Amino acid sequence: MSCRQCRAESQAELLWRLTFSTSSLKYGGEILVNVEHRLLDVTNDLIDFLRLKSRKIEIINEEFNINNVLNELSGSICSEFSGSHVELIFDIDKNIPRRLIGDSLHLGQILNSILGHIMNQPNLDEVKLEISMFDTFEAGGELQFQFVDMSAGLDAEALNNLFIPYYDEKSGVYVGLGLFVANELLGMMSGELSVQSTVGRGSTYTLSLPFDVVEKANLRMYRLPDKILVEKKVLIVDNNYNSALAIKKMFAYFRHEVKVLSKEEFGKNIPNLTPYDIVVLNESLFTPRLVEYFSKIKLGKDLKVIALNSLLQSSKKSFVNEVIDVYLFKPLNQERVFEMIVNMYDIKSSVYVPEEKKEVAKRVQTHKTHIVETKGVTQNSFKDFAGKHILIVEDNIINQKVLINLFHLSGVNISIASNGQEAVNIVKSGKVVFDLVLMDINMPIMDGYTATQMIRLDSKFDALPIVAFTALVLDSEIQKMFNSGINAFLAKPLNVGKLYTALSTYLLDTPVVKVQEKEAQPTEKISYTGINIEDGIKHSNNSEALYMEVLKEFMEAYGQSDAIFEKLVREHRYEQVRMLCVDMRGLTATIGAKDMHVLISEILQQILYKKYELLVNYKEKYVFEIQTLNKSIQKYLSAA
Repeated sequence: MSCRQCRAESQAELLWRLTFSTSSLKYGGEILVNVEHRLLDVTNDLIDFLRLKSRKIEIINEEFNINNVLNELSGSICSEFSGSHVELIFDIDKNIPRRLIGDSLHLGQILNSILGHIMNQPNLDEVKLEISMFDTFEAGGELQFQFVDMSAGLDAEALNNLFIPYYDEKSGVYVGLGLFVANELLGMMSGELSVQSTVGRGSTYTLSLPFDVVEKANLRMYRLPDKILVEKKVLIVDNNYNSALAIKKMFAYFRHEVKVLSKEEFGKNIPNLTPYDIVVLNESLFTPRLVEYFSKIKLGKDLKVIALNSLLQSSKKSFVNEVIDVYLFKPLNQERVFEMIVNMYDIKSSVYVPEEKKEVAKRVQTHKTHIVETKGVTQNSFKDFAGKHILIVEDNIINQKVLINLFHLSGVNISIASNGQEAVNIVKSGKVVFDLVLMDINMPIMDGYTATQMIRLDSKFDALPIVAFTALVLDSEIQKMFNSGINAFLAKPLNVGKLYTALSTYLLDTPVVKVQEKEAQPTEKISYTGINIEDGIKHSNNSEALYMEVLKEFMEAYGQSDAIFEKLVREHRYEQVRMLCVDMRGLTATIGAKDMHVLISEILQQILYKKYELLVNYKEKYVFEIQTLNKSIQKYLSAA
């Protein structure tokens, strides 16, 4: 099924069937088991849904590193589905450029939404993301991202309804928003998405997107810094043979001679490992006998032993032994394999921090352990940092707004940079003396690694604390941040207690040393006509900052919908009335606007029974409820 065709099809009819069909609600209920625990993703998708409705989303084409997008994708998905036994594989063609020109933010969002949806499917064993590139008649190329899953598959009805969002009354969750937003973004980016599925065999999601290529003439994007690193003999044994074949491609890129054995072959008869320079072995295959064998080989040659595991299983205790040189977590990409080889043989590369940066950050305390959470932190807690200047470097507008809302009562002075190059320019301009930089890593134009290195080149910024705030979670990625000059690491999504700890460490004379409980001050509850604020915040992952963003975007998209409703009823355009009300039905429930939700449900009931002549009786009620809701939202936002 082509999703461009899906967009052209009558969405009103599809929405209608999905909202009121018993069988489709049953399908929705099945996938809600996992979705309801991921309110943060749903809330972000809801904000994007509203921004799409008010035509506020803009596609921005800028230079970016495709590996950063893939690293953030794997970090985000593997954090969300930690403990899953699904085999996640990145199978990347050798001709995929490192640097491209396109909208990396929305590309990452699209990939994350589709992969997140796939990971929620029942009876899932394996997901493979195949990435390939085709030349086009234009100067650039077309990237194809193909997700192939080994799941139960989708029937015809589920496939037809795949990109149509709806509100589930039982769970209080808007279902399918992520896929809807992804599909709309693809259209805005001149891309296409098709889905094929067979019940019992799985599904294939194929995305095609145009991108320009940076330095198209440079065919070898990853150059090892020394000839001694090429043409190694490599053996790969993994629990999943498809995974091993994908990893083989990445090592073969460097002209290595690579052999793959299945787990069963290796278990029956361990081959002679002496001829190999690198052995990549799934962690589960290590035995005392094998460790002893590796130890003997290492006495006579520089054999590198790599223990392979899944990032989805990274929370489990690893097999630890001195014969292991590197712990490598799947899914992999070409840049990670490149960096691992360089690090493993201790060869200096231009990718890494130059010689003059080795001593950076000595004047600033560096925290290489995880930041602990300060309990009881509220928005008022950030008044402890009043008067400080913080630079937030973040390309995601929603994340920018959430952080701005978090600090807006604190007295903290906030500046925003949307990419690393902007951050470097702002810091080096000297117009503001910053007390701290909160640095995202995966950004277009210039990433956070490079931006930090550029700032550290000037010794007058040695004492400037730079805290990474990113979805990247691998130890190798975090170490790369510290090598670049980062002082501390915070993982997305936002945890206000950990953010407070990080800020107090660098901005207070007496930083928080251990977890402290703060007594919550009782506050007087204010009621607002037509809206239950507590319910709305609960639906927004218990984040008032996110909830406020949802309300602002709701006002932009639907605050004047009374005029639209009146016009559509007057002109007897009942299909459009139905589409408006289907949207409003889910949105009003999500934000806690119960009175408006009840009214909209009544209107939809009249449409269901084709009592169109009664709709005129709802015009004044609609005007009254939406205007009451608008006033309450404005009052709440003003008081917040």
